[in-house]
Amino acid sequence: MSDKCSILGVWLIERGSGRNIVSRAYSEAVKLDMDLIAPFLSATHTFIDKASNETLRTIDTETNRYVWEANEHLLFVMVVSRAARLGHMRFLLEFALEEFMTNQVPADTDVASMLKSWHGNQSKFKQFGNFVDELVTQYEVTDEVLVAGKSMDCLEVYSHLFRGIMRVNTSPAKKKKIISRMNTYLEPLLDRYPFLNSVPLDEAGIEVLQIDINTVPYHHLRDSLEELLRLLAKVTRETVTSKVYREMVFDHVMTYVKRDIKRLQTYAILDDVVRYLF
Repeated sequence: MSDKCSILGVWLIERGSGRNIVSRAYSEAVKLDMDLIAPFLSATHTFIDKASNETLRTIDTETNRYVWEANEHLLFVMVVSRAARLGHMRFLLEFALEEFMTNQVPADTDVASMLKSWHGNQSKFKQFGNFVDELVTQYEVTDEVLVAGKSMDCLEVYSHLFRGIMRVNTSPAKKKKIISRMNTYLEPLLDRYPFLNSVPLDEAGIEVLQIDINTVPYHHLRDSLEELLRLLAKVTRETVTSKVYREMVFDHVMTYVKRDIKRLQTYAILDDVVRYLF
C-alpha cells in the first residue's frame, strides 16, 4: 500500500461516555493518544448537536478532515486526507458501523446493555478492529488501482491525440520547427512538472506513455497533459496553413476522437479537444 493513504485513523466511540471502543492509526500524522482524543471527539459531536440542532458530519482542519457517522449509542469517526473522496469515506463508515451492530452485539441483548456491562477492555472488540484494518487496507489498495487505471487511460488518450497532431501533412523542416518551438515552450513547464523531463518529443508525437504513473499525482498528470495539448495545438496552428491544420484535425485527430469518444468524455478530455484544437 502506498504511503499516500486516504484514511489516517479511525475511532469507534461510546456516544454517552466518550469511551474508546476501537481505535486505529494508519499514519504518523495521527499517532497520538487515541484514548485521550476519543472523549474530545464525542464532546465535539454532542456540542454541535445540541448547540446548533444539527448533526455533525464533517470538520475540516488545515490538512485533514474528520468525518462522523453516528447512531443512538455509537460514534464512528474517521480522520482522512483532504483529498479523500468524501462519499467513499461515508460509505465505509456506514458499512463498518453496520458490521459492528450486526456481528459484535450478541443476539440476546442490545448495544446499550452490552456497553453498560463492558468494563473498557478493548480486546473484547479485537475481531472488529481486525475487520476495520482489513476494510481500510482493501480500500486503499483498490483506490490506488483505480487511480492508476485512470492515469494510464489518460496517458493513452493524450498519446493518440499528440500522434494525430504530428501527422500533420507538412514538410520535414516545418515539423522540426514545431518540435523546436515546443521544446522552447516546455522549458518553463519543467519546473512545475519535472516528470516531463523524461518525455521524448519528436516527429512521431510526445511519448507521454513513458511517464511513471506511480510517482505522479493524477491531477498533476492531467494538468500537464492538458497544457501539452494546448501548446502543441497552438504551435502547429501557427506553423502550417489553416487548410493543412484543418485537414490534420479532421483526418487524423477526429478519427481517433470518434473511435474513442466514450473514454474522452469520461475523463473530460473531449472538452480539451474542442477548446484547444478548434
